[in-house]
Amino acid sequence: MSHWSDEETDNPIHADDRNFYKVEQWTADDLHVARILYAGNSLDKAYEIFDAAIRFDPAARYLIRQRRASLRSGLSK
Repeated sequence: MSHWSDEETDNPIHADDRNFYKVEQWTADDLHVARILYAGNSLDKAYEIFDAAIRFDPAARYLIRQRRASLRSGLSK
């Protein structure tokens, strides 16, 4: 059992300030984040959402990031 609460946000700046994991969908040109699917302190939940997104739309580009570090990417082109 974890003593930490599961925190989430929809604010990317707050997510970076809190060092949260973010699951992001990027534009086709890889220049911008199209949308944030998850931003929170649970890496397990980030992986679940990432895997579901890849199964739903395998042609899109997804990243799990923590601040500037990319932890996992998915791209099927």
